[in-house]
Amino acid sequence: MNMSSKELKVGAKIKDIKKGIWGRLHRVIERYKNGIRGKTANAGSQEEMKVHLTPAPSEPPPVKDRPPINPKESWDTLLKKVKKGPAFIALSFGAILLALFIIGLIPRIHNQIKLKKFVGIANEVPVSVTKPQLAPPITDLRLPGTARGYFETPIWARVNGYIKNWWVDIGDEVKEGQLMAVIDAPDIDRQVLEMEGVLKSAEANLEIARISLDRWKELIKTRAVSQQQLDERQAAYDAALARVNAARGQYEHWKELQNFEKIYAPFSGIVTARNIDIGTLVSLGSDKGVRELYRISVTDVMRVYVAVPQNYAPQIQLGTWADVTASELPGKIYKGLVVRTAKAVDPLSRTLLTEVDVGNPKGEIIVNMYVDVTFHLPRTQETFLVPVNAIIDRSDGNYVLSVDEHNIVHYNKVELGKDLGQYIEIPFGLSKDQKVILNPPEILEDGDRVVVVADLSQPKPDKKMEKKLLQKGKLAHE
Repeated sequence: MNMSSKELKVGAKIKDIKKGIWGRLHRVIERYKNGIRGKTANAGSQEEMKVHLTPAPSEPPPVKDRPPINPKESWDTLLKKVKKGPAFIALSFGAILLALFIIGLIPRIHNQIKLKKFVGIANEVPVSVTKPQLAPPITDLRLPGTARGYFETPIWARVNGYIKNWWVDIGDEVKEGQLMAVIDAPDIDRQVLEMEGVLKSAEANLEIARISLDRWKELIKTRAVSQQQLDERQAAYDAALARVNAARGQYEHWKELQNFEKIYAPFSGIVTARNIDIGTLVSLGSDKGVRELYRISVTDVMRVYVAVPQNYAPQIQLGTWADVTASELPGKIYKGLVVRTAKAVDPLSRTLLTEVDVGNPKGEIIVNMYVDVTFHLPRTQETFLVPVNAIIDRSDGNYVLSVDEHNIVHYNKVELGKDLGQYIEIPFGLSKDQKVILNPPEILEDGDRVVVVADLSQPKPDKKMEKKLLQKGKLAHE
């Protein structure tokens, strides 16, 4: 009976331990604090059970003679009981889990502390900076152009007919007045012969009228004829003279047309085009669909036409020198001079048509050749050069990020100039004392703080001098 009671008590204690390790420990501590109350109650119950089993003594022993209960012994007894049951296993397992939890928690706390430190300086992004370079006072403006002959004209036919013969071909040099081709125009030839006959007939009639008039003038002196008859002879003579003049005009007209059957060079130059051959039917005029016979150009001096952008137009002045080059003529630079401009910007292309005259004594520059024209223009204001990787393109314009002495980021809206490849011109928006950020991260905003890790505007150390100084230091140390 006593053993079953103890087992029940131990089972109750095990259930209490299973409800929670910390709760069980709390109960144990409370029981320890309360002394032997729990133990006394257990002992009392046992004694009561013994009373029912054994006869009561004639006289109970006094309470003061009972042996005192040692709290330490009761605690040790409890621990021995716990170690013998599954409560000890649960408690050990909980302790192991707690230790593992603490071991895993310490690195996480350490990482969180480091993360907080990193977050504290997250706005201080490491950047590299450099200073804007002052652009040279002379800027080179390179533009494409087209070379044309100084004089260049197409030659058209003035009469209808067939090409009877031609004597010059493309690339030939011709002199002014040189015969180039002959047109066979039979209609004009007939008209010339006809007008020649009409003129001769009119001249014969005029001669008869003149003789008759002279005779009547002699007769009027003797009053053999009347004045009216003399006037009639005079009118007949005047009419004959008018017919002669009209016939002569027609004859000369057709004769002039006949002269246009021969094609002469209007000036000395180079034949750059020929569109005829023997027997080719040609038509007069230069209407659409009518082909030119020849094209002649003067190439000793070439006219190069350049379309200058509007923003550079005010800097293009008469007398400005320019260098003319061509990729087909490597290493050769031809000096040109601005002789005239259109003095008006084209409304469609917003460019100023400019003519540059270039000497071409050897004929190396060919008519209609594509050339490059480089103008050497003085700058009208300070312009800076920055690397292209310092430019930020946004919807509202272009920006360059700069850093002040406190490492604070500032957005500078700039106007872009000429693109030079690795660098780009900035005529507006920067000053020489600013430090611009290279490859600025997109997360940077105006007012952010950064850390300058590299200042590329500082002069690089001389490696040779550095080595000499190190050697001197070693010798002095020795």
